Amino acid sequence: MQVKCKLGIVLAALLAPLSGLAQHQCSNGIRIEGTVTDPAGAFIPAANVQSSDGEKTSTDARGQYRLPCAPPGTVNVRVEAQGFDPKTARVTTRAGLVAHANMQLVIATVTTDVEVRDDASGMDSDRGAGTTVLDSKEVRQLADDPDDFLRQLQVLASEAGGDPASAIITVNGFQNASALPPKSSIASIRVNPDLFSSEYQWAPFGGGLIEIFTKPGADSFHGALFFTDSNGVFNATDPFSVTATPASKQRYGFELSGPIVSKKSGFSLALEKRDIDEFNVVKAVSLDVNDNPAPLQQTIAAPQRLWIASVRGDWQVTPKDVATLSFSSNVNNLGNQGIGGLTLAPAGFSSVVSEYDLRFSNTLTLNANVLHETRIGYSWKRTRQTPLSSSPALQVAGYFTGGGATSQNLNDREDDLEMDDDAMIIRGKHTLKFGAQSLGIVVHDYDPNNFNGAYVFGGGSAPVLDANNNPTHQTTTITALEQYRRTLLNLPGGTPTTSQLTSGTPLIPLTQWRLGLFAQDTIKLTSQLTLDAGLRYQLQTTPNTFTNFEPRLGIAWSPDKRQTWLFHVRAGLFNNSPTETSYATEVYRLNGTRQRQTTIYSPNYSDPLVPSATSIAVSTIKQFSPSMTQQSTLAVYVNAEHDFLHHWHPRINLYFGDDWNMVRVKNVNAPMVASSVGVAPDPTAALLAPRPIAPNQNILQYQNSGHSLGNVVSVNLDQHSYRWLGLSFRYAHYNFKCDAGETDLSPQSSYSNLGESAHVDWLKENRVSFSGNLTLPFKIELATEFDAGDGVPYNITTGTDNNGDGDFNDRPSYASVAGPGVYSTRFGLLTTNTVNGNVPRNLGTMPGPIHLDMDLSRTFNLNPRDKSKDKDQDKEQTRTLTFNVRSANLLNHTNVTAVNTILSSSVVGQPVSAEAARRVELGVRVSF
Repeated sequence: MQVKCKLGIVLAALLAPLSGLAQHQCSNGIRIEGTVTDPAGAFIPAANVQSSDGEKTSTDARGQYRLPCAPPGTVNVRVEAQGFDPKTARVTTRAGLVAHANMQLVIATVTTDVEVRDDASGMDSDRGAGTTVLDSKEVRQLADDPDDFLRQLQVLASEAGGDPASAIITVNGFQNASALPPKSSIASIRVNPDLFSSEYQWAPFGGGLIEIFTKPGADSFHGALFFTDSNGVFNATDPFSVTATPASKQRYGFELSGPIVSKKSGFSLALEKRDIDEFNVVKAVSLDVNDNPAPLQQTIAAPQRLWIASVRGDWQVTPKDVATLSFSSNVNNLGNQGIGGLTLAPAGFSSVVSEYDLRFSNTLTLNANVLHETRIGYSWKRTRQTPLSSSPALQVAGYFTGGGATSQNLNDREDDLEMDDDAMIIRGKHTLKFGAQSLGIVVHDYDPNNFNGAYVFGGGSAPVLDANNNPTHQTTTITALEQYRRTLLNLPGGTPTTSQLTSGTPLIPLTQWRLGLFAQDTIKLTSQLTLDAGLRYQLQTTPNTFTNFEPRLGIAWSPDKRQTWLFHVRAGLFNNSPTETSYATEVYRLNGTRQRQTTIYSPNYSDPLVPSATSIAVSTIKQFSPSMTQQSTLAVYVNAEHDFLHHWHPRINLYFGDDWNMVRVKNVNAPMVASSVGVAPDPTAALLAPRPIAPNQNILQYQNSGHSLGNVVSVNLDQHSYRWLGLSFRYAHYNFKCDAGETDLSPQSSYSNLGESAHVDWLKENRVSFSGNLTLPFKIELATEFDAGDGVPYNITTGTDNNGDGDFNDRPSYASVAGPGVYSTRFGLLTTNTVNGNVPRNLGTMPGPIHLDMDLSRTFNLNPRDKSKDKDQDKEQTRTLTFNVRSANLLNHTNVTAVNTILSSSVVGQPVSAEAARRVELGVRVSF
């Protein structure tokens, strides 16, 4: 309740000034705004824009300009930019309205006059299916911390549905997903372009697409130095820590751009380093020195040292040919990773994650109507992990995870080669775009996963002990921690549930090729009706899938001549690639030849490889289904939007999605055991039950047997037409059900789908977000980012493997009376005395997150000789000094990231880890 009150006060304070600021507009004239692009559709910054009545301005980093108060009637708008022919648009409108005049400049010597009336704004492409564009100023207002920056972009990208963490990031048009470049090198970001275009392979429900465009070279030298400090004295402590854990973060670097050869070539360079000192907090239950259960809370330092750099060169080979060569690097050293929640310090690891990208692109403008672009990129990525302990891994389900990390000395190298070629032709009412996109992935994965062995304690049936720890003739259900205690003390019932060991060759080589061919035609049927039609074809190797055709169709229609109303209807088929290299690597790794995995049930704790009278050994192999193909998605989008008075712009969106051929992993040789409720399970009997293929072997097969269905309803409200104010509000309701997990791909039972259909793992049924910027007195800029939503679901499990299929994802059953193995939860009485429980998947819901980030900044002009800045001009001063204060998680809300999901722990649903607490950053930036 206190959080809601604080939230209400903050939002009221933010929104209070809006009504007054909304009155600062041009009441006796018209406002003209638009975007200036080159033949490739890239933004042209710093272009000079002038109206026939003398108003002047220049385009910003995303190519946008605004003439705030032109006289009513007919106005000529002329745009000039270095290296392009000038262009003039004739704008005719009435007082009080807003006119849009988007202009595309050409390199060839062509003089163009275009007539743009007030009824042209509604069909602009930048008002399509929910695209969000951020210029360099808006990018600077986002968080400096790499995790916060990425999260804010992911919130924008997830508007159409999907797991925000799955959002794809591309840089400068390259389809191969990339790491974030230096924030200072980013010219603009486009979030969720028209994903229904056949140019894109990703369905809207994949988490969204974030397109990043870096800054080109300039005609004169410009640069900046910056430093941001977040000292621990300003920051709050982790909510689960018993000691002070304020984060300490520093970010510093520089950027420089300028000409190499005047009017021929230029360069841009950016370099920054981030020193991040955070903490991982353990909240577990273990045994004390007297072997009694006791809470265990640890605070472990987790330092992070991140270097990111980029350099780009642009060369105008001929007046019609522009070439770009860029190189970027991202090297991240992380200490004490994998620790926190139920995972103890020895089970962690340190890692080095690096990515280097070398990319070349060439844009050739054959004439004013034909554009050809080629992109070639080579990336090499590497992930190295060093375990903090080489001891066998130890999992006591629901209580703690200790021992050594199962990944051990992982060394994963990946080399990617991307080659894209596309062309755009404008002919009459048709704009045709077609091309080919290819990506080759070469993996050398040194993966000694589980080579150190792993013990699992899952609890279950055990004899009742008397006062002298001797067994009686009665049995009971014990927890995993009690099972572990008895094992350490060598008491009856003290045998691990399983011991698992993998051996063989750690190195897994793998090559995968992907190819996409697309053709897209945009037809301007009338000034109020546009038709988009496209077709995409994809193929992939390892595993091989070749029959993937994807038709796309879209219609945009405005019923009124002024086009204040606009409707979109779009539909398309997508064949996304769920068969990632990680799946292929796992199949090649555990094929029974390269690596062999053995699971021993009821092993001897001191020497698990020595057979005993009660132990049973089961081998595991993985394989692809012979009919393996790509996941198919049918997506439909319906949209209605309207321009109200003063350019308030609401939008209502409806997405419908149907996914089939989703990946699930089934044990096709699982023991055939009967389901039961109320009877203590017998794991030994389950393991000895008949199997359809071979005894004592698990065959885990990747299949296309999953299905998902659902919809998204969202409402947006935008206001960006006032000089001192910009805001964007979004609310979305998600309703998706799926019988395939995102993290655990296996169903509870290989022979039944009962209870598998549930909310998808990433689902937050309701999400709301708000972003805004406000100019306060004394030229202080306020920017805020807010998002909140319901929590994601989680799966409640017993912590053990009652049906013998080798997967510890067994769910409990509902119970009617209390007793051994029965637990009272907020969902009612649940029991672990079951085989193939009747509790549905993803029954629980985690607490919902709330994020409120704010940034206050003030920019000072360091060039006193330049006093000619026009009051209506957004031109940035040559030399500036900017101070800013930023707060992340201003409300200091406990944003839970994990809860206890094991029923037998008796604390199911209780949080065990959370995001960082409130953090304050102070920054300074000098630009020249």
